[in-house]
Amino acid sequence: MNAIKEGRLILSLVESFKLLEEYDLPVAKYVYIRSEEELDKRLPVDFPVVLKVDSPDISHKTEFGGVKVGIKSLEELKSEIAKMRETILAKKPEACIRGFVIQEMIQEGYEVLIGGLNDEQFGPVIAFGLGGIFVEVLKDVVFEIAPVTEEQALEMIKRIKGYKILEGYRGQKPANLQLLAQTISKASNLFADLSPYFQEADLNPTFVSDQWVKIVDARFKLKNA
Repeated sequence: MNAIKEGRLILSLVESFKLLEEYDLPVAKYVYIRSEEELDKRLPVDFPVVLKVDSPDISHKTEFGGVKVGIKSLEELKSEIAKMRETILAKKPEACIRGFVIQEMIQEGYEVLIGGLNDEQFGPVIAFGLGGIFVEVLKDVVFEIAPVTEEQALEMIKRIKGYKILEGYRGQKPANLQLLAQTISKASNLFADLSPYFQEADLNPTFVSDQWVKIVDARFKLKNA
């Protein structure tokens, strides 16, 4: 693993996405480029899109201006890439900018979080809860020792306080709970398999609709050897 060889504690965004894809986890559609010039040869996903920096030196992208949402055209995308690079290097001149992720903009579905950590007592643990303000305000998160089966993952979903929201509240379409449980189970297998290397994992936000689950962002923190 390159991060370990390089002495890094945080995986880059693309490294995180590639890891998720190895475990057949549903990452939201994206294109990876190293420079603006590649856009002329490799068209991005359909607009509107979200632009994110890929840097092993930036863990929380929004703090450094490393995320831009709602980009509606190729011309705007090229301009925003240049602005993003300039903003980041002004705030953190030593940052290594490897490239940029251009990702489909998810505008529907329920926001949830899937996370993992290595607990000193229990080992690899998986977390699930509603995302956004529900995490920040209500702390609506449940935990289980990883790995978990799809059946156990479904029980985790039903244990959160906001479960009725996912069932379809006030006329909203219900979330695909079986697909969500499958995603949680696959993520738990990843956390368990890689527990010798990882301290924390955060697949947040993840969006779920009545037809799909899409992981929008991911952050992996390695153990400090």
